[in-house]
Amino acid sequence: MLTPTEFELQHVYDPVAAREYYLRTRKLKGRQPGAGDDPRTGLTRGQIASNAKTRQRKELAARIQSLSKKLDRLEAKIREMESKAKSEDRKGEAKKERAAKEADKPKTAAEKAEAARESEKYRDKNKQKLKNQAKQASSKSGGGSSKKSGTKTVTDFKALATKVKGQIAVAKQKLAAL
Repeated sequence: MLTPTEFELQHVYDPVAAREYYLRTRKLKGRQPGAGDDPRTGLTRGQIASNAKTRQRKELAARIQSLSKKLDRLEAKIREMESKAKSEDRKGEAKKERAAKEADKPKTAAEKAEAARESEKYRDKNKQKLKNQAKQASSKSGGGSSKKSGTKTVTDFKALATKVKGQIAVAKQKLAAL
């Protein structure tokens, strides 16, 4: 067996000494009170909570106001688009009536011959273009939408307005809950 060194002899566990040390230093420090001041701001927890609620109320009120303005602009745009559509419908109906009258008239032989000559000239001039169009039409799958992605319809704006109304209602509920 190895003999202990002088360092090891100095640091041997002594249960009696350990007990005496414990009895001398056993005073418990305890928990610091939680309702005291915040050292950074000097505010109590109640004041901090009150400030947070006030801030949330202000943010919600601002959000409701901005959403209301957005809704007003959307509704104005919807009214404008609907009136424009009604105006175009009236003009379109008149055009349709005139076109229907023209279509009801039978074509004369001279008109038929003229149309045949023009279509033959067009076919001769645009052979490749017509082939490409026919090839594209046959390769396309059906069911696609021809609506441009950049244009929005009245129904798109109405759906957006409904969504904004829902956001306003949620924000008002949150504001009432605070």
